[in-house]
Formats: sequence, structure tokens, C-alpha cells
Amino acid sequence: MKYDLIIVAHSKNERLQRMTQNCINSAKGPDVKVILIETFKLFDYDNVDVLLEYNGQFFYNKALNIGLDVANCDIQILANNDIVFYEGWQTIGYDMINNGFDSASAWYEGSQFPQGDHVYEGYGIATHITGWCIFITKGAMNKIGRLNEDMEFWYSDNMYARQLRMHELRHGLFCNVRVDHLLNQTLNTMPMKIKRHYSQGQIAKYNTLCQERKYLQR
Repeated sequence: MKYDLIIVAHSKNERLQRMTQNCINSAKGPDVKVILIETFKLFDYDNVDVLLEYNGQFFYNKALNIGLDVANCDIQILANNDIVFYEGWQTIGYDMINNGFDSASAWYEGSQFPQGDHVYEGYGIATHITGWCIFITKGAMNKIGRLNEDMEFWYSDNMYARQLRMHELRHGLFCNVRVDHLLNQTLNTMPMKIKRHYSQGQIAKYNTLCQERKYLQR
């Protein structure tokens, strides 16, 4: 099983650079191709196979799509840079295929579900879908085509969930594999006005889109 690990990074200071490198190091192995999309300025990370530069107004899923354009492995991992992978995580791809799942998240510290050898199917954000570290098969990504780019940051995972449902793709939370998300480490370094724009500022936009576009109601 081969994995494309697609990471969106914003290397504005040494702390964020160390965090991104730790994410890469925790996941890197012979079956993992690391594709890093840099939204600040290019930084020379170790163990990166493809380094891509993002220019223009920031949209999280647009950055991921840039990485997906060069992805070609069995499983694509859509990841933030504040992720920590734990030993044994690479079994998730085999478990997805063997159990008929198109998309998956791994168990994380703080999950409402118990850690163990079970899967919980669903599309709940921050319950079943734990953004941003999402595993999706190459075939499922081909069905979706491209990730929805309407949202700038928050609610990008909601759009992903709606795309899965629209294409009748199965998503599960796999509790036998652990991947932790440190939560908003890059966002918290931004000025308050920008932070609000990318977080709470996206709520009204998301609600409007759901009202205007019938396909988002599915």
C-alpha cells in the first residue's frame, strides 16, 4: 500500500517549521510520498518528495487540490501540518480496502469513541471526520474530482463531508489507528482579525452556500 501524504504548511517561524518537520518525521516511511504545499515561503524540510508553492488568496481545499494534482498513490492523506502519526498508522489503508471504506479518519486523543479494534461509520465533523488528517482512496478521489474550494479555512471539512455523501462514498473512524491533531497551531499565530476571518468569519458564508446550492443539502 502506497500513501501520498499531502501537507499544507505555513512556515512563518521556527516553531511552525519544527512542528511541520515533526509531522513529516512521524509519518515518513518507504511507502509514503510526502507532498508539501507551502503557503508562506519555501523552506528546506527533510524527507519531502515534492515541494509546491501556493500563491494568491488562501483557500485550504485549493491548497490540497494543488497537492492532489501530483498525487498518484493508492491512498491520499489530506493533512494539516500539526499532525502526529503514531506507530502502526499505515495499516489503515489495508483496513479501508478490506472493509469497503472510501474515506477514513484515525482515532485521536479526546475522541468520543473508545480506542480499539472497531470502526464507526458516519459523516459527523469532529466525530467521524477529524480534520485535517483524512485518508481517501485514489478511486474515491477520482469520483469526487476536486475538493470543493468555496470555503477559505473553517468548514472546508464540512464541504468534504457533503461531497462524500453526494457521491455515496463511505467514511469511517478507525479506532485501531492513532493520529493526533494539535489543533489550530498555525491559525493561533495570526493577528486576531485574520484569525476571526478564517474561523468564525466562515460561518455565515457556509450557511449561505448551503441555502443557495441544493446539492449541498444532500
